[in-house]
Amino acid sequence: MLISREKNAIFTISASIEHGPHIGKGVPWAVLKHDRPLTNRQQTLLDKLPGYDSRVTVRKSDVSMSDLAALTAKTKVEYAMFTRGPERLIIRGDGFHVNIGPLEASVLCARGYRWSGHTHVRAGDLAPSEGDRKILSQFGHPQSSIYDSMGANDFFAKF
Repeated sequence: MLISREKNAIFTISASIEHGPHIGKGVPWAVLKHDRPLTNRQQTLLDKLPGYDSRVTVRKSDVSMSDLAALTAKTKVEYAMFTRGPERLIIRGDGFHVNIGPLEASVLCARGYRWSGHTHVRAGDLAPSEGDRKILSQFGHPQSSIYDSMGANDFFAKF
C-alpha cells in the first residue's frame, strides 16, 4: 500500500492492502485464502518436517503458534508444539491429529515440556477433541491453545 501526501494534506492510496507484494507473506489467512508464500523462517521449519510424525527441536525464538497455523494453511495438516526452557519440540501430524498419546505426553511432561498448543486444519475449528483433553490431562498445566488454519485461536482446559 502506498500512501502519498499531496498539497493541502490530501492523502491517496494507490494499492489495496491485500495486493501489496509483501503483505500477507507467512500470515495464515493469506497463505490459506490467497496462496501467499511462507516466510523464510516458516519454510525452513517446514523443510525440517517433511512428513507425518516428523519431529524437530528448535530455539523458542524460531517458532510461534502463528507460524504453525501458517504451516497448517499451506500443508493442510496439524502440528503440535511443546516448550521446555529455551527450546520447542514441533511434531507434524496429518489432516486429523498429531501422533501423541497419553503415554508419550506423560514422558514429555516428565522431561519438563509444556504443551504450548496445536493446530486444526479446518478454519473456525477451535473446539478441543476428547483426545486433546486427554493429552492435556497428562501435563501439569491447566490449559493449552488451538489455532486454526486462518490463525484464529482459543484456549481450552482439561475439563
